[in-house]
Amino acid sequence: MSRNMITVPSETPRKSYLYLKEKISSNKKATIVISGGGCFIVVCLIVVVVTFVTCNSAVTAEKEGLFVIPSGNIKFNPNQKSTYEEEISSLNQFFIDYYNNATKADDTQVIKCPPGVEPNATQVCILPEKILGHECNPENVWNYNTTSPCIILSYNGKTNRTTKFDPYDDINELPNQMPKLIKDKIKQIYFEENNTMQEVIWVSCTFIGIHSYYGPGFPKSFFSNTNLPGYRKPIVALQLILKDEINTTVEITCNMWAKGIDNGKTSETSVKFTVTVEKN
Repeated sequence: MSRNMITVPSETPRKSYLYLKEKISSNKKATIVISGGGCFIVVCLIVVVVTFVTCNSAVTAEKEGLFVIPSGNIKFNPNQKSTYEEEISSLNQFFIDYYNNATKADDTQVIKCPPGVEPNATQVCILPEKILGHECNPENVWNYNTTSPCIILSYNGKTNRTTKFDPYDDINELPNQMPKLIKDKIKQIYFEENNTMQEVIWVSCTFIGIHSYYGPGFPKSFFSNTNLPGYRKPIVALQLILKDEINTTVEITCNMWAKGIDNGKTSETSVKFTVTVEKN
């Protein structure tokens, strides 16, 4: 597979990025200068009221290891926009940071890295925008105006250490404790790829009402060159199907799967969160 070099994200992320950027510029307030008593007091009220940046519990708390966006306990009413604005802010912030190409250094190249594509020593990976699907994007408010909201799973490696995970390379070595749903998905991909195992760190979640637009899992390539400027964390976009769980708190645990991972002994490869869809 050839490496697809990019300098800017493709059309869908670029459109979304410009959409968010416009919201920044339209909400900036000017600096105010107040004079009095022979002296000038410059009060800098550069207050940026941005829909995707807030300082509250819903903004992404990137713990080491596997984490979810929005973080914490998600509770919203799809008919009341004010109840999910914080969740949208958190997702938008992560989205624009992920696809914004301006943060990379000149000597770092950004390439698209679906499974099978590996970066060289001066490259970092970005995933194709198709993993977000049609519902999981800023213009669609990440589908929080329905009972099928979107979340993003990502992985934050330990500081100053390159995290190494070894993907399963044999369909017969999948562990017994791996949920049947993810096993079936891996087997489906295995047969579709002419009996070839993808180099993916798989991710499963306990709640079965989930639609994944990718894999689901993190390509192995995202665990290389983590210290390069412009490095992006891997992402998996998930849509939670909660139409039968109205006014009920659903607890979800997600786990990563690869050789050497023991989900019973480490919190690094596991994350737990709750979601409640409220409707009168």
